[in-house]
Amino acid sequence: MLKFEQRTIKNEACISGIGLHTGKTVQIKFKPAKVDSGIYFVRTDLPGHPVTKADVRNVSGTVRGTNLSAFAKASADKGEIHTVEHVLSALYALSVSNLEIELNGSELPSLDGSSKPYCDLLMKAGIAAQGSEAEYIEIKEPVFVAEKGKSIIAVPSDRFEIDFMVNYPMDFIGTQFYRFEFSGGKYVRDIAPARTYGFMDEIEALKKQGLAMGADPGNAVAIGRDGYLTKLRFKDELVRHKMLDLIGDLSLLGARIKGRVIGIRSGHDLNIKLVKKLALRRAK
Repeated sequence: MLKFEQRTIKNEACISGIGLHTGKTVQIKFKPAKVDSGIYFVRTDLPGHPVTKADVRNVSGTVRGTNLSAFAKASADKGEIHTVEHVLSALYALSVSNLEIELNGSELPSLDGSSKPYCDLLMKAGIAAQGSEAEYIEIKEPVFVAEKGKSIIAVPSDRFEIDFMVNYPMDFIGTQFYRFEFSGGKYVRDIAPARTYGFMDEIEALKKQGLAMGADPGNAVAIGRDGYLTKLRFKDELVRHKMLDLIGDLSLLGARIKGRVIGIRSGHDLNIKLVKKLALRRAK
């Protein structure tokens, strides 16, 4: 029988940076949390310091990122937390199950567009076992979501594995496929450095929607019509980043996972629909 231990961090840690979409500077502080606390965010810039737990039931939006809010009608003044997937992905990889995250703004810092800075900071703070068993979810039968040529499925496996495929019409991107048998060490080396990416043709349209206001060559892979405008860290960096995002979204189950997840062109919206289905089956 699988066993996972609950963990937190040994010491507080701070970092600041600009939000990818809001373009605003925010400081966040990671603080140790008690057993069974889970991962939760505290908006220190708002009256009452509203708290939002990292739980799929609190997902308030999935446009170009995963957003959370503890309120039925999410808005910036009601404690919404934007773009949580990178930090949650790092926490899942490091098996941190209990943590308080204070922030003085609405969006997590993009930093370099990957989860590596978060991994580095948390590992420096130290990971502490808490002597209590962590919950895990075993995928016992296929769970499938598909729409508009995109799909994601969870199937049984004796370990946590992910397969992911993306494809784009540009010849220099084409189809990218990556298979990952999960381990924290492999994640830090092979997944964490993969950065978010964007197509230059879309930037102006996104900014008109109030998105990508903080995007620049330092926090994203820029893609032009004829090639990459940013030097890649991996030749298949795009699919690796999509896997990074998926792990962050899957972490909203609030448990470790035993199963194989296969994504084909999936994004945050489809990822969260799968997580909600898995959460419903878990509740039965």
